[in-house]
Amino acid sequence: MATSKLETTGIAVKFKGCLIGALIGDCFGAPFEFCTNLPVSEKRLKNFFTEILNGETEQIYPYTDDTAMTLSVTKSLIENKKICPIDLAKRFVNEYFTDPETPERSYGAHVRHVFVALRKSNFEDVFLPAKNQFDGKGSYGNGAAMRIAPVALFVHDKDDDCIKNAVEQCSFLTHTHPDGYNGALLLCLAIHLALKLDSSEKLDSMKFILELLEKMERIENKGNSPYCDSLKKMKNIFEKKKDLSPQEVGENFGNSVIALKSVPTAIYSFLRAQKKLPNYKNTNPFIRTIYFAISVGGDTDTIATMAGAIAGAYYGDDIIPKQCKERCDKIKEVEQLADELLKASYV
Repeated sequence: MATSKLETTGIAVKFKGCLIGALIGDCFGAPFEFCTNLPVSEKRLKNFFTEILNGETEQIYPYTDDTAMTLSVTKSLIENKKICPIDLAKRFVNEYFTDPETPERSYGAHVRHVFVALRKSNFEDVFLPAKNQFDGKGSYGNGAAMRIAPVALFVHDKDDDCIKNAVEQCSFLTHTHPDGYNGALLLCLAIHLALKLDSSEKLDSMKFILELLEKMERIENKGNSPYCDSLKKMKNIFEKKKDLSPQEVGENFGNSVIALKSVPTAIYSFLRAQKKLPNYKNTNPFIRTIYFAISVGGDTDTIATMAGAIAGAYYGDDIIPKQCKERCDKIKEVEQLADELLKASYV
């Protein structure tokens, strides 16, 4: 494994890279979400990236609920200097009910029900509405994972127990099924690990997977460890030195709104993009990560935002082309919030 040298790239650059990577993944992935053709049309995707990277478009791509909730988490952490579930719940609800673009943000039906219940109860028990969903089993969607990047940054210098507690406090507001919050935890651990690695050294993908697997084996119940199973499958694929196609990734790891069928896909996309792609000749591994994540199809905005957060945390902001940043709504705010989040994490 590459050594932990935050000073090599600079932790501030990595904080920015993570949040900007998440934003770009969301904004660029949204136009391809649940396309009729799965995986996504290679020609359409190439043209999309070519226009952006060559400066042939001035279109500003809007963000979805992924970024809306991520920004709420970031602002809450900056203001409270800790995970504050009540404040988070109020921010989520306020954002949902006051943002004039809410109908275009693609919030899922079940999280909308949670927001309505939270407002109706006047936030008396902020965890209860999510607990009551799906006959008390809770949601196993990827909504908790899609917004976890700022938490991973905030706990960058904390141990695994602290990370687990922070993720659960943030996730339980909307997702109380183990597959829902453990998906958020796995993604948080992946970002946390990427943040600490030196991107000037070659990434050992196998060791990256094995470290995540070791951590998840301590978290998931024996006999019921779906994320460990996915990581073991990923390990076997890398052991065989097999590069999956986007369609094969969808078949092996999924591409849906279910956390178990999207979080491992995001991790694989980041690792796969370490090497050149056969059908997309781009030398920038961050761009390859976003491109590949979208190419898998399905829930493209969320898979790409998760993959973008890992890649951004690993490579840092400097590798992200200016042309990509300029095409995303909220880019200036995200850059500023990254700096403020870094300061808040040391208080």
